[in-house]
Amino acid sequence: MKNNVRLLALFALACSVSLTSCKDDKGGGTGELPDIYASLPGTVITEDEVWDSDRTLTGQYYVLPGVTLTIEAGVTVSFTYHNNDIDDVGAIITLPADGTNFDTPRASGKLIAEGTANNPIVFTSARTTRQAGDWGGIVLAGEGINNIEGGKGEVEGLPDAIQYGGNNNADNSGSLRYVRIEYVGFSFVEGSELNGLSLYSVGSQTTLEYIQVYKCTDDGFEWFGGSVNAKYLISSFNDDDSFDMDEGWNGKGQYWLAVQTAGADNGFESDGRKTLGSGNATNPTLYNVTLVGLKQDGSTKDAEDKNYGMRLREEFAGELENFVITDFDGFAFKVEDDTRTGFGTTLTIDNTILFNNDGFNNAADSTDFGAVTTAQDPGFTNAAMFDFSVAQPVTGKTPPSDGFFNMAATHVGAFGSVNWATGAWVRWNDN
Repeated sequence: MKNNVRLLALFALACSVSLTSCKDDKGGGTGELPDIYASLPGTVITEDEVWDSDRTLTGQYYVLPGVTLTIEAGVTVSFTYHNNDIDDVGAIITLPADGTNFDTPRASGKLIAEGTANNPIVFTSARTTRQAGDWGGIVLAGEGINNIEGGKGEVEGLPDAIQYGGNNNADNSGSLRYVRIEYVGFSFVEGSELNGLSLYSVGSQTTLEYIQVYKCTDDGFEWFGGSVNAKYLISSFNDDDSFDMDEGWNGKGQYWLAVQTAGADNGFESDGRKTLGSGNATNPTLYNVTLVGLKQDGSTKDAEDKNYGMRLREEFAGELENFVITDFDGFAFKVEDDTRTGFGTTLTIDNTILFNNDGFNNAADSTDFGAVTTAQDPGFTNAAMFDFSVAQPVTGKTPPSDGFFNMAATHVGAFGSVNWATGAWVRWNDN
């Protein structure tokens, strides 16, 4: 992440709109959409739709509040290459709840994309030779709580009335399961980039499981507030950070894997508060995470632009348990001074294996950390073939009994003796 709020700076520059429906949401007949939606550049999905076959798209597709876009298992959605024309950068954007612009309040728009391990849903590039940055990405925007002053953030570049955030941490932006998002990312202006999957104040009723972001020019996954939970995430070969958490996100995560590529930044880059000392901090509960850095394939970065396992700052809090952090060119932990204040009571890093990184952490005092082992090879089955399971798992902490976590996953790292990152939903090369 280069700025806390980023996204779609192109939208203020475009003016045309094509509508998939002209239903009058004000009066029930045929007419115009509310102005704030009719002015959106791209295709506005105004009624429930089901995509049951492969399709090739151009530009942005917006899912209105109260509308559900369903994509069936096995469907591939391809976006044409934009040729650096910002009007043609592909993206799917679900819009947050709206209580004022329709006759009755509407819940957040939903994307339902539920594949299977061997019949996944794939969002990709339509080019013959595909590359990172060929299209934009997937954006879910909800009405969950964030720590922005006033509780509302503007999705950058959109009209002022299009905002994210609110008071509903149980908001529902849909369900993504067995989904791959590949060859994505686009930088409109400095500090305004699309991620693979952007989660803007998304609520806890949203389902995120078995999702891979492959080859993105920015972050793989980024959270901007909200309480959405996520299991079985793979962030692979993305140019910026693998996982980025900001604006007070306080959800849960389990079984996350990051595998970096040459030039990447951090495994985690996380900001706690927009304004130090004000509002709820970013405070996730994360178990069973494996972060693999640049050194696995011999890559390095210069001294001013280090590759850290985790860069935690701005009063970041949370419970981080059962991690493996290995092969980073910089420190395993880069904990900024504004996060170290009160570190022992607000942030827990425990039951973690660190191996083959360029140092432990940036602070002289290592007593802030719990059971952290700094010289133990994690013993991956075959890292060269992206099998990060281990024959003899190291026992860490038992995850909470709360209905979300798998309590049986007492092992350190994202994998025990079984490799779950297999099947047609996972890609490790361009072939």
